[in-house]
Amino acid sequence: MPGAAPVFLPMNGAGQRAHDRSRSREVVPAPAPIERIVEAQSRGDWESVTQLLEQHWSSLLRTSRAAMREVVNALPDAVLEAKSRWSAARQYLNFAPDDGRVRRVRFDFEAAQPNEAGELIDDLAQFTGQTAHERGQGHFRGAAAFAATAIEAVNGASPAEVRTLRPLLPGLRVQWATSLLFAGDIRAALTEFESAYDDAVAFDSDRMATAAAGSIALVHSLTGDFVLARSWLRRQPTALNGGLGGPGGGDGGPGDAVTVMGVLAAANIAIDELNVEEARAWLAKDPGDEVAPEQWALRLGVASRLEVLRGDPLAQSLRNRAAIRARPAHLSEDGLNGCALRFSDVGIRLALKDARGAAESLAALEAGDSELHRQAALIAHVWRLVRAGEHVQAVAVMESVPAGGRSLRVGMELLAAATVIHMRAGATARAAALFRTLTTMVAEQGFNGVLMRFGDAEYEALCLSSGVQLNAHQVRRALIAELHTDAPAVEPEIKLTARERVVLRHLLQSRKLNDIATLEHVSPNTVKTQLRSLFKKLGVSSRDDAIKVGRGNPGLWSDSGL
Repeated sequence: MPGAAPVFLPMNGAGQRAHDRSRSREVVPAPAPIERIVEAQSRGDWESVTQLLEQHWSSLLRTSRAAMREVVNALPDAVLEAKSRWSAARQYLNFAPDDGRVRRVRFDFEAAQPNEAGELIDDLAQFTGQTAHERGQGHFRGAAAFAATAIEAVNGASPAEVRTLRPLLPGLRVQWATSLLFAGDIRAALTEFESAYDDAVAFDSDRMATAAAGSIALVHSLTGDFVLARSWLRRQPTALNGGLGGPGGGDGGPGDAVTVMGVLAAANIAIDELNVEEARAWLAKDPGDEVAPEQWALRLGVASRLEVLRGDPLAQSLRNRAAIRARPAHLSEDGLNGCALRFSDVGIRLALKDARGAAESLAALEAGDSELHRQAALIAHVWRLVRAGEHVQAVAVMESVPAGGRSLRVGMELLAAATVIHMRAGATARAAALFRTLTTMVAEQGFNGVLMRFGDAEYEALCLSSGVQLNAHQVRRALIAELHTDAPAVEPEIKLTARERVVLRHLLQSRKLNDIATLEHVSPNTVKTQLRSLFKKLGVSSRDDAIKVGRGNPGLWSDSGL
């Protein structure tokens, strides 16, 4: 265990002297690998410990499993954080403890039954360690490849091997499914998460059941099947997250790495229900980057949707920018991370009326090759065309998508877009019919968020012509009122230099002149000069007025990577 004293080889004084005398008469055998590992552990040489463990992993599993378990349990947190492989190794050696923290081994494999799995267990441990490590490095496709190899090995196992493996499978399957999900393969991920949930329930692993059910709920919240998403949230063990008591249930504090996916799913659903306060409450239970670092892009995506809904996308765009730049580029370029970041960025830029930035983010989103990328890009592309009044092109894009290839979210978004197009074309009866169909789906799924796509006058006219009055009517009206802005408009030909855009971004973050100078490694006088030039171009005389102009005209200060 982390706090346990290391195991030392016994050696008293007399034994040491006898050992020294015998060395001159005979060849001393080289220390066994486990002896070398324990000796390195006693010195605190964790680099040597991990190198020896990797080098002799398979043989140690057969000869020194108990000692090996003690050593891996003693690895300090810094080692576990530096290489995800050791967290997976600890989980494996303890026979899948639910939360990754050291505790009493709950399933003594050798004592319980003969080992019918042979080398398969060791292979699966190796694959699982590799998939966790690759995912931690942002190599999502590599992680998915290792996960697929492990799944294939289990699928090809004999019945006797499967019986032996089943107590270990909940934790392993969650790792594999998570890698598939982050690589963007949502169908395969759902299959594995569902298997993990079934195994976890069979072996009374509440935490793994919670992790699997929460992840499944998140996937369904992304694709718009909110009925299924809520169903899976209800299947989480209630003791862990407040269950049906909502975000205020349980102990009221933040969750942990096991509950994070369910928390983000619940927040995502609340946003689509237009329930701002509940979404905030769920996000307050998100454990954050320190506890659940892999979900950093997902939480930014959910938070971005909330800020667009409540009318403050600018602040979130700056937070996103800082979070992305603080991480290696490959962590935000691929898989689920890239999809979440780019889709949220399109939404932010559209809300800020930044047409150029929206086009750049949309192009990056369309370059992704996962199903999630394709569906998110389709929604963003259609609404960008509708907002630009390019209705013929929008219809062409919608008609290019087969009905069978649409998720529920895509279906409702396209139905809303078609309603707007018919309304603007003067086809009032057809628009009303489409609106009635849409609102029926909205009522079934609780997807009130799609109603925010309509302009206020359009929405009121559709309600009148269709005879539909939704429960979300007043909530939508209140949110629409908050989204109106009186920011001053500027002439489109105004062009700021790169340095002026940087200074304006600092002003938008409420930074003082000296702070800007320090951060940009220039003198305060240089910043003063840039401010004077900026104010002159914007036609203002104070930083407060410059901030107002900047908030209303993000195209002035945005650039690639916002």
